[in-house]
Amino acid sequence: MNLNEHAAHQDLDTTFREKGYVKLTSHKDLAHELDDIRDLLQKAMVLEHAVIPPYLTMLYTMDDDIDPRVPEVIHSVVIEEMLHFVMVGNLLNAVGGTPNTSGPDFLLDYPATLPFGIEDLEIQLHPFSQHAIHQAMQIEHPKYVRPEVVASHVCSDMSIGEYYVYIESRLRAAVESFGEKAVFCGDPTRQIEPEQFCHGSYGTVIPVTDLDSAVASLRQICDQGEGSPHNIWQGEENDIPHYYRFNEIYCERMYAHGDTIASGPTGEPLTIEWDKAVRTHSAAKVSDYPEGELHKAIVRFNRRYSELLENLQLALSGRPLKLTPAVMAMGSLREDFRAIVSHPFPGDNAYHAAPTFEYTPPPPPRFQAKSQAVTFSNNQATLEKLSQAYADGDLPMALACLSEQLVWDMTGPVDVPYTGVFYGHEGFSRFWSLMSQTVEFSSEVVEKVFFSDNQAMAYGSQQGITKSTRVPYSYDWAIRYEFTDDHRIRLMRNYFNPMRIQAALAATPPKPRSFINK
Repeated sequence: MNLNEHAAHQDLDTTFREKGYVKLTSHKDLAHELDDIRDLLQKAMVLEHAVIPPYLTMLYTMDDDIDPRVPEVIHSVVIEEMLHFVMVGNLLNAVGGTPNTSGPDFLLDYPATLPFGIEDLEIQLHPFSQHAIHQAMQIEHPKYVRPEVVASHVCSDMSIGEYYVYIESRLRAAVESFGEKAVFCGDPTRQIEPEQFCHGSYGTVIPVTDLDSAVASLRQICDQGEGSPHNIWQGEENDIPHYYRFNEIYCERMYAHGDTIASGPTGEPLTIEWDKAVRTHSAAKVSDYPEGELHKAIVRFNRRYSELLENLQLALSGRPLKLTPAVMAMGSLREDFRAIVSHPFPGDNAYHAAPTFEYTPPPPPRFQAKSQAVTFSNNQATLEKLSQAYADGDLPMALACLSEQLVWDMTGPVDVPYTGVFYGHEGFSRFWSLMSQTVEFSSEVVEKVFFSDNQAMAYGSQQGITKSTRVPYSYDWAIRYEFTDDHRIRLMRNYFNPMRIQAALAATPPKPRSFINK
């Protein structure tokens, strides 16, 4: 390194220590500069999401009797990664971009590297183990920012923290060259507001409208994630970043106030029986499972996860009401996941099956139904018409009762094919098709309905027979409804115990009677 290069590096270091960013200069026109920044932010969304399937795999392969503080640590990290994901979506919308969170280009094909090869890691879907925790610590490891690497514009050489410093520095350079309004040119109505992502102490979404709010978002993401390489504690509430939370699990001990990086955690012990966790193959694919019910269950899980990402995209594209159902759907994955891991891995009883988180698009609908042009005088008339549509098997009439922005939450176990969260007329049509393939109703009785303003709560029961096993079933249900101003249903949330329909679907079909002529 010559004297000029050494002086330049010193200037970069001084600026970064004083201001927290690297002084860059834009050499492109506005359109190309914004294209670059949007691409950087889109890849940041991929990066934030990339760790969620591995962390969920850890969370859902733990032994049920584990110290509850251990799953709480991982659950808190997953929620914060979702928060960061949404915050990067706000940043991308703020600069006039369009978040893309669906499709095979977004959902990584595990084992996979991060965008640009950042951190030079291959991320795998490890079950809960010391190896899995070590992988998480490698991902979240805090590193000193090297300003000269940020200034090189070579993303593949950067750590995650340096990548976010690079985005901030590019934004600052663009604002200096073109002005704040030219850079933050997105539609402000597409911002996710704090009240639309409420998860207690896990942090707050920051709507992005200018450079200050953009910088606040980027720095919150870095502080909660990697944190600092020279300080464990972060914020006024003495929270600890992700790396140090995972280190608590790895060391089997909590941090106590006064602990330092040198001391490590010295607080209360965590008792972890690592060998009680479910063992799964971290690089398995759907193609490794022979055709059968287990294969179908994994495909259904993957499809649900892919649909969840599609609805996150809708939430970040001007339909924020879809955010909460999508986040709730992610929280409901546990039972589906655990149902799959209850099966041994084909040909290897030492391991268990597991979802593979492969991108799986929905199957093409068997038919397209259009809603009928119907008006309703009140919410009660809508429910009466919907009940009649169910009784008659009249999908177009059912769709006429529903808003195009419908959320139909029939969360349930993965082995009941028509459970899940469905969106809009297309989603309800898919639910109707799956239900029609699975069961035949003999009766659907609405026993009581209570109305209050634009909401209703209905109670009833359903009886029927499964098509695959020809076994009868029955169960009670409760459904919460919300209505639009024109009396169409925008939310249906079904509460029911699925055990009887599960048992009926899993039963052995009755043997046909044989008639012998005498």
